[in-house]
Amino acid sequence: MPLLWLSLVTYLAGLAQFALANESAVVDLFDDLLAVGPAPEALWETLSTGRHGIQTSVAFVAGVEPVTVPLEPMQWYAALGGIVAFALVVVGLDRLLRREETWGPITLDETVLVAAALGLSTGLLGGPLLAGAALMPFLFGVVVHHTRRGSGWTPSYLYVVPVLAPAAGLAAGVAGVSSLPIDLVAFVVVPVLGGLVLPVRAVVKKRFGR
Repeated sequence: MPLLWLSLVTYLAGLAQFALANESAVVDLFDDLLAVGPAPEALWETLSTGRHGIQTSVAFVAGVEPVTVPLEPMQWYAALGGIVAFALVVVGLDRLLRREETWGPITLDETVLVAAALGLSTGLLGGPLLAGAALMPFLFGVVVHHTRRGSGWTPSYLYVVPVLAPAAGLAAGVAGVSSLPIDLVAFVVVPVLGGLVLPVRAVVKKRFGR
């Protein structure tokens, strides 16, 4: 469960960074929505008529520079990919040399190692928003899979679907499919609200047994 919360907090930090980078545009849009009032048609018209100066998710991630890049772009991308590849090689070698079940379920230590490599590489590439978008599906999937293997609660893999939304939104943005309503749904509404369901449900299950 701490890993789930860590991935969510990382993603929320990325959303906060995005909001700060687009602060004036976000404030102006919020003021416009307040002026429109609760009328659904008017709200939709306001949201769907342009981006109101707010960056696309792909442009934001591409523009984030957590560190000064010490290499040429292709070399930098290869180095970041190498971090994840190295973690996977370590896990594979450990399984071959030390584990009786080479293809057994991923362990906690393996999960932490791969998550650290994935978070570090994507964080250095696109900041916490990209890191959270990569970590949430991986960690949610691992937790659901392990929980289902136990004798108690068997959560559905559908819990993973909402946290796939940011990755889908980024893929859509790369493909040129982008709008403010799509970004709000894919990067805010679905992953934030949907991502809270599993950890909150787990807390309720643990505390109250239901």
